[in-house]
Amino acid sequence: MGFMQMLTDNFWAMVALLLFIISIVSIVLGIALEAYKSSMKARQKMLELRNEELRLQLQLQQQRNGLPREMNWHPNNDEWHQLQQQRSGPLPTPPSTNIPMPKDSTWAENEQSGYQLGYQQQG
Repeated sequence: MGFMQMLTDNFWAMVALLLFIISIVSIVLGIALEAYKSSMKARQKMLELRNEELRLQLQLQQQRNGLPREMNWHPNNDEWHQLQQQRSGPLPTPPSTNIPMPKDSTWAENEQSGYQLGYQQQG
């Protein structure tokens, strides 16, 4: 009976206290939700960048192997299967050491060329 008497005597004080507690909890949960959303966006962006990097590495590897570009992504193509069977033979010999190799591009040029390849394929 004492608890009910206290609630009725301090009704408006209890309402104000409950509203204050609810608002504080809502603010804390809102901040936590925004932090979670931003971390998920950052994780998604990193995964997209990693996927793009892997796609470009695969494309570069396929170009180095000499596969024609139009046959890279068509495993149902008979010519593609024939090329794969031919390539599964002995590994090619490395180039001789007395042939001059082209100068390696700088890091910035590599980064820019990767973006250009990505845009060209998407376009």
